[in-house]
Amino acid sequence: MKTVIMGNGVAGVTAARRLRENDADSGIVVFSREPYHYYYKPRLPEVVAGTVDVGSLVINPPEWYEERRIDVRLSTPVSGIDAVERRVRLEDGGAESYDALLIATGADPFVPPISGADLDGVYTLRTADDAVALRHAAGAAKRIVVIGGGLLGLESARGLVASGADVVALEVADRLLPRQLDHAGAELLTERIAALGLAVRTNATTTSLVGDGAVEGVSLEDGETLSADLVLISTGVRPSLDTLAGTGVDAGRGVLVDCGMRTSVPDVFAAGDVAELDERVWGIIPAATAMAESAARAIGGEDFGSCRIVGTNTLKISEVDVYSAGDVFCDDCETHVFEDSGVYRKVLLNNGRIVGAIVVGSRRGVRELDKLIVAGADVSSYGDGIARDDFDFAAALDAAA
Repeated sequence: MKTVIMGNGVAGVTAARRLRENDADSGIVVFSREPYHYYYKPRLPEVVAGTVDVGSLVINPPEWYEERRIDVRLSTPVSGIDAVERRVRLEDGGAESYDALLIATGADPFVPPISGADLDGVYTLRTADDAVALRHAAGAAKRIVVIGGGLLGLESARGLVASGADVVALEVADRLLPRQLDHAGAELLTERIAALGLAVRTNATTTSLVGDGAVEGVSLEDGETLSADLVLISTGVRPSLDTLAGTGVDAGRGVLVDCGMRTSVPDVFAAGDVAELDERVWGIIPAATAMAESAARAIGGEDFGSCRIVGTNTLKISEVDVYSAGDVFCDDCETHVFEDSGVYRKVLLNNGRIVGAIVVGSRRGVRELDKLIVAGADVSSYGDGIARDDFDFAAALDAAA
């Protein structure tokens, strides 16, 4: 049995590890477009800030793969898939056969159709090389605009503040992190990051980037133009589907998969940011890990377990912690809120069970909240105490076991 994995991000490497644990003798080949072994992408803003180098983000040394006989081929992109012959074609002209194929190619930055997006001085951030290039460019910049007030945009903007430039982050919505936070949580986050030297503009729609060869400004819908000699576009990602042409693999926004991460083509699986499960492209590490585990079990012919994934997002800008999980916009849920000393916590219950939570300014209880949501534990007896920052979340989790 030989499994080929396209991509060595969190989904690809998690699947490779699990495949080896399940089968000591199978062949495992991982193809990577990048020249680095799997590294922790959420820390790329630290590379931008210059506080760490790329090497420190790498999770496992080469010896880890050698000991597990996982054949990782760096800087070897896959150009296409021949599902009939069961092989992948490589950009260098080679090919590799497979018994099972896992597509874990992740996602690419989405650049809106904004005039001027191709000017010099305009960047996106998705890879380690992107982060290094952005760090070097920021060193010579005086005015930086980050288009996008999402998770990566905010963390990157904070990293760019370290360059000494004036940095402003633009968010098209009426608040930061509109998919993760309610208005109260977003307001506290905005106050906290403003104190760190990062300016934020909400209700800010970019219409064009202006400049003669290199970017000089960002024009907004309200008629204002912000000066900028560097622009980072951080407006989300789109699944990387370039290799699917002619394969017969069905795709919507991402590669369509079932609970075993099986695609429409036999023995072809997908996991991570490239996959679409339950009409959703999840785009978060917990989902990628869960998908990879399911894919590895399914490839090995095992029960691939539950299909349920809890959407969890965590953000840290300097000392500001943000956590959002599950359904945080449930209209008919019982809501418990705690606000005090720079901490905002909101817990939403449906039929006595936690379905969503928001925490800003604290990390207490977030691991337990994750597990309580997954377990579907009845916590109705705790009343408003479930949201307090001094609540004993560990005890509640033990009681639910």
